[in-house]
Amino acid sequence: NNQFHKIEACYQEALAIRERLATAHPETYEAKVALTLNNLALLYSDTQRFDKAEEYYIHALDIYKHLPSAYIHDAAETLNNLAILYYIKQQFNKAEEYFLQAFKIYESLETIHPKAYEVDIADVLNNLAILYKDTQQFDKAEEHHLRALDIRERLTTNHPQAHEKDLAQTLHNLALVYS
Repeated sequence: NNQFHKIEACYQEALAIRERLATAHPETYEAKVALTLNNLALLYSDTQRFDKAEEYYIHALDIYKHLPSAYIHDAAETLNNLAILYYIKQQFNKAEEYFLQAFKIYESLETIHPKAYEVDIADVLNNLAILYKDTQQFDKAEEHHLRALDIRERLTTNHPQAHEKDLAQTLHNLALVYS
């Protein structure tokens, strides 16, 4: 419904409650605090309050650093979101750094659970490729799009309705690199 002020109010209230609960039971609630911070940061990014988004993403990442490894996927998502924010702000070096950190996490998770993280890996590869195209690093852009394309073609073969849209987007992005 795009009622952003109501979304923010709900998330802020949830955050306050979860932070209070995390004081007494950090093992139960710190991950929920980090998730709420990430969601607030997404909201702030969507409403172009980029400094606030950055602050909340970084706060979420600080929490994820000391959580058990079960939350590493959530940390990777936050890293990817922060990288997108830096890309939007045209802070390309920071964007690349955080995309690469997310990519390394997804790759390590893939070694434990093959195929479970292919979508995430393809997404980050695509994000990196777009960054490289926009910074005129066309060889890297092509390489990353081709790697993402390989994954998306495999996924589309097994589940066309779920993945064709992303396959088409990657092909489109690769065409832009070639143009």
